[in-house]
Amino acid sequence: MATHTEAAEALQKRARRQKRTQAATLVLMGATPLVVLGLDPLHTEVRVFRDLQDCQNTLSTAPDYCEALNAEAERRHPSLAPTYDTRSHCEADFAHVVEPTPCLEGWRSADNLSMCETSPNGQYRPVYSGFLVDQSVLDDSRSGLTPAPDSLSNNQLQPVYGISDASLQGEDSSGYSSYSHVPLLWHYVSPGGRYLGDRTLKQPVTVNRFGLASASPKHFSGTAQRGGFGATARQTMQSARS
Repeated sequence: MATHTEAAEALQKRARRQKRTQAATLVLMGATPLVVLGLDPLHTEVRVFRDLQDCQNTLSTAPDYCEALNAEAERRHPSLAPTYDTRSHCEADFAHVVEPTPCLEGWRSADNLSMCETSPNGQYRPVYSGFLVDQSVLDDSRSGLTPAPDSLSNNQLQPVYGISDASLQGEDSSGYSSYSHVPLLWHYVSPGGRYLGDRTLKQPVTVNRFGLASASPKHFSGTAQRGGFGATARQTMQSARS
């Protein structure tokens, strides 16, 4: 149970995060300067976790809370994941090697691959690849303030997916002749196509809240790289790196 002091400290941390841009404008009004602190309600910081263990390593004081967050994000996966009409279009974006282990006679074990799965309505979607949590939720949990995961908005908690480097570069990665050709390089994206970072990502990421919100899954019926999910992720990646 958090003490009043710990709760107060958690709230102070949240207030400091919201004042991201502290560009002060001095306006001369007689002899008194007016300092304007810029607030940024459109952006927030999120933390991406590849799996449950990754969360527990970071949030060692609340391992059970990580389990609850992971379970809730996975529960939201079917309703938020992008969908495709064909497996080939889905895998053109999302097929990748999870672990860069040696090949056996030019083939990789299926356990080391992330492909696509079939949804109940016969469409295809990427597999659940981890989750993101708003940094404020993690900060509060360290002080014993743990809101129920199902009470968190999609902006605060949602699944993430691994998208291939080839798709982000606009290359045609469909039609693999064997698993040995599945891309080794991959990146994290939100269900809405918001680029989050590459697979080595360990630090919080500042993102636009509107890029995270997703009330229903996006559906794609054509070549993904040339105007669908891959194009959206590529655009936000370029914006994030600029």
